[in-house]
Amino acid sequence: MSFEHVDEKYGCIFNALIMALAARLSTRTLGVSKRFASFQAIPTNAGKTPPTLEEFDPLNPGEWQLGAGGKILPRLPEGTKVGKLVMGKYGLYDPVLKKRVDTYSKALLDGKKSEEAGPFDRGVATIGKVLGTCCLIIGIYNLATLINGKPLPPYSDHKAPGS
Repeated sequence: MSFEHVDEKYGCIFNALIMALAARLSTRTLGVSKRFASFQAIPTNAGKTPPTLEEFDPLNPGEWQLGAGGKILPRLPEGTKVGKLVMGKYGLYDPVLKKRVDTYSKALLDGKKSEEAGPFDRGVATIGKVLGTCCLIIGIYNLATLINGKPLPPYSDHKAPGS
């Protein structure tokens, strides 16, 4: 493919547009994405070696933290985002889950029932109550059918196969 007909004045702009388009398409098709982390401060333990697992005290970790698989990693500053998680005082947490836990704790301190603590808990409790009521009604219907000895409506006129 030749672009010799494009004059010199617009050639560099045209090339820049082609390169930007190619970069954008490659990130979509190849799955390459740019990830950015927000740091409030640079970790001060850069270049230091972590303590051994025997020397590490999880109750007083200092500038180190216990990571996945028992690896000792440098402690990140509070508020640093790592994917969807955020670094807190005691380690990484999910902000959405933390909000639910805070809502639940506040509701319990206010004296509400645990199933009425938040909107999610209220919805789960309602669904559980509806399903439980349906099971109770079906159980009572089955018990009445057994006591009666023959099918109750709407199955009273139903003929069994082969009879």
